[in-house]
Amino acid sequence: MSDRAQQLRLPSPLKTLSKMVNKVVVARLKGDVVVRGVLSIYDSCMNLVLDEAEELDKSGNTKMKYGRILIRGSQIIYISSEEAAA
Repeated sequence: MSDRAQQLRLPSPLKTLSKMVNKVVVARLKGDVVVRGVLSIYDSCMNLVLDEAEELDKSGNTKMKYGRILIRGSQIIYISSEEAAA
């Protein structure tokens, strides 16, 4: 593989998720739902467990607090760190 091709390689999604454990993440779900919480654990299907989870409204304000939740990977459109979402 050329140097250029190596530079263009993207990290795997699971490797990226591993760096987000115990950090605040924002997940956009199908149905136009946005959830923020601390990523506790995930699996190879990208099912997530978030602690201190809360649903956000379109302005980014807390709409509903849930505590600990499980999000099925098939419902996730994207996940980002809170810093990247700001």
